[in-house]
Amino acid sequence: MRSGKTVSVIGSGIAGLSAAVFLAEKNFKVTIFESSPKPGGRAYSFFDRERNQFFDNGQHILAGWYKNTFEYLKIIGSYDKLNFQKQLEINFINADKKVYRLKFPDLKPPLNILTGLLKFGALNFRDKKEVLKIRKLLNGKDLNGKFDNTGELLLNIGQTDNLIKYFWEPFIYAVFNTVPENVSVEIFLNVIKKGFSANQNSVLVIPEVNLNDLLINDALFYLQNKNAEINFNRIVKRIEFSEDLKTAEYVSFEDGSKISQDYIISAVPFFAFRKLFDEKTYESKGFKAEHLKSSCIVSVHLFFHNKISESMLSDNSFGMTGLIGTDVQWLFKRSDFHLSLVISNADASGITEMSNEEIYNKCLKDLKSTLTEFDETMISDYKVIKEKRATFIPDKESSKYRPGQITESRNFFIAGDWTDTKLPSTIEGAILSGRICADKIIESEY
Repeated sequence: MRSGKTVSVIGSGIAGLSAAVFLAEKNFKVTIFESSPKPGGRAYSFFDRERNQFFDNGQHILAGWYKNTFEYLKIIGSYDKLNFQKQLEINFINADKKVYRLKFPDLKPPLNILTGLLKFGALNFRDKKEVLKIRKLLNGKDLNGKFDNTGELLLNIGQTDNLIKYFWEPFIYAVFNTVPENVSVEIFLNVIKKGFSANQNSVLVIPEVNLNDLLINDALFYLQNKNAEINFNRIVKRIEFSEDLKTAEYVSFEDGSKISQDYIISAVPFFAFRKLFDEKTYESKGFKAEHLKSSCIVSVHLFFHNKISESMLSDNSFGMTGLIGTDVQWLFKRSDFHLSLVISNADASGITEMSNEEIYNKCLKDLKSTLTEFDETMISDYKVIKEKRATFIPDKESSKYRPGQITESRNFFIAGDWTDTKLPSTIEGAILSGRICADKIIESEY
């Protein structure tokens, strides 16, 4: 590598941190500029002084196919903080308080998926007859481009309402944070291929620690040891380009200062991207990030006076339970006295705009309809967390607005889960985008 090459990374979310880590590993001189006083972007933990504990801004689940995430965690030293399922296993409870367990056996794909669903008690004979058609999705060659959205795709290949209700909708809420009708067929098929192509790809992976301890703190320590410079509360005003837009010449800041580096990576979220450019540059480059639509995730933490009983909520792999036919889609048993509830796609149901008390009461109603023995007097306290722009909506139109990581400017790159990774808004998508940027810069210098 030619010596002395410098890289500015604008933004210290997971995309920015991963780009910085992959570059620092190859001994590039990295400088990060973050406008806020903390790193992590939309995947962070905050300390609640009243309860004397950390809360994640939302429940983040990893999956066995998160190849780039695992490599990032191995580099920074956090990989051993992950807890892997042996096989995919999830409990579901419906509004009749019936519990069904979905478990994939230790078989090669697609036999593990098909066998698991054929044994899934929530499905009837007609549902199970249609399960075999899932092989069409796993092949996927003749499906892309034929349908406007994933909801239409599932109906056209014969997936029953019950199969969609108990399997596809929970899966899509968890991965895409929206309904099937808002999911691009191309992105859906890409995730299906990655998630179900190998036995261990479909397992769930849940951190044993909070998001700061998993993704951020060790990354900062690693970067500091690599002599990277990290600047908080440093607000970038503009990225300035040469007249022909072929080169990003320098970064200017709100305090009037400027810095020139060999490479510049934007790692800001889509809703902040446009502010980095003057209007002429933004339009000339054909950027359209402002057209992406966001989707909210609401998390509700419930604290119990007494230990949560096995008869009310049976223990299962990772303490994760899906609710069917309710606004709350997922329950996570964080401890014997603490449940975390997740409401995805909260904007569409109007939940985002509700008061915390209204959301809490809605959660109580859902738990009463699904959990045996549950009563609101069991609750000692609660906390509501809204991540209003948690993800973008990965519909068919979104592909027009997601830029590639490598641009026409030789030294300017774009990282972020919203860039064109062919994935939805996930930690894996964020880290993949950062890696693509880093790999291209590394390739240019070796």
